[in-house]
Amino acid sequence: MQGKLDAKDLLILNYLKDHGRDKISEISAKLEIPRATVFERMEKLRRDGFIKRYTLDLDFPKLGYSIMAYILIEYDFKSQVSQKQLCQQLAAMDNVLSASVIAGNWDLIILAVAKSMNELSELVLDKLKGMEGISRTLSVPIFEHVK
Repeated sequence: MQGKLDAKDLLILNYLKDHGRDKISEISAKLEIPRATVFERMEKLRRDGFIKRYTLDLDFPKLGYSIMAYILIEYDFKSQVSQKQLCQQLAAMDNVLSASVIAGNWDLIILAVAKSMNELSELVLDKLKGMEGISRTLSVPIFEHVK
């Protein structure tokens, strides 16, 4: 199965994208695949790395984080920290939901949340601008986050 998925595997993966919390019995009933098969396939998909982890889809405004923004980052190639190391440091920050190395006019992008514009400002001006490896940033506020 390593590297190869059949129709049942794809059916299970597509179902889990939107219904990851469902019980095995519910998945089995909805997909009309025996419970034991669903369980075995899910375990195999996890072991083979197709399923990396099960996550939550949090409602950030309800948690008090009313501001979301993408922050584009230009990497300072004279830096002692590598681009990959910088990305890992960014990903470890409390307000950062995701961090990626990208191609194009910018080198990295993060998705950040904040409780206020002041908190977002502190993240960008006090934390990011002072980090080794960052030469400049561009913040892009998000009006509505769908997925």
